[in-house]
Amino acid sequence: MKTVARLAFAVGLAVSTAAAADSVTIRFDNPVFSYSYDNVSLSQNNTPPSRGVEAGEFEATVLSHTGSITDANFVDNTNDLYIYCYDLAQYIDNGGTFTYTIDYTGVHASTLDFLGAVNYVLNGNSNAWSDPFAWLHPGNTNVGAAIQAGIWESLYDPANNFDLGSGTFQLSGLADIAEYNLFVAAIPKANSVAQSQTMLLASDTAQDQITGHRNASFDVPEPGSLALLALGLVAAGFARRRPHGG
Repeated sequence: MKTVARLAFAVGLAVSTAAAADSVTIRFDNPVFSYSYDNVSLSQNNTPPSRGVEAGEFEATVLSHTGSITDANFVDNTNDLYIYCYDLAQYIDNGGTFTYTIDYTGVHASTLDFLGAVNYVLNGNSNAWSDPFAWLHPGNTNVGAAIQAGIWESLYDPANNFDLGSGTFQLSGLADIAEYNLFVAAIPKANSVAQSQTMLLASDTAQDQITGHRNASFDVPEPGSLALLALGLVAAGFARRRPHGG
């Protein structure tokens, strides 16, 4: 009867894994930026020369999604998906269409700290956030670029106290460095954004992205987890009915 229990566990695990593999297909706007962008220069791992990139918030449209995610989980709406680059090794295209796997736990702690500081500043220097997704609503080009710079810094040089001028990741050319410095100064005072309020959009072939997530599905048992529990109870019932000495 142990075989039955193991089989039930294996089936339940497969169901749970499948349920967790949410995905989304999006089409980036053309032009891709929700406002515009700052032309900045960056270098990584102290390797010159620096390269020029465009820093700002992206906007896209959700074309479809699979798994447990629903339209209501997107912060604004499916026609206005605001996202930031979370990967400098790959690329996306203006107007391009890409399918991403959604990772609900993939955002680094240092990024969550920085986004909390952004929320703190954009909500009037307060941890009482009337807009818990203020980091997705920068209001203008320069603030969006400053947020993008901090996201990159948090990802590639998290131990360097968000100093853009030193360390293994360096960036220059922000039009509003003062706004960036306000965000950094707020980190010790601000609550971090909850992991459950973020989504990492991950791809092996396209640039990863970060966006917000409303009503995190993992705050309640997922369908796969419920199926696993039910199959486990069934297996336990079989085990209890096994004849003595069998």
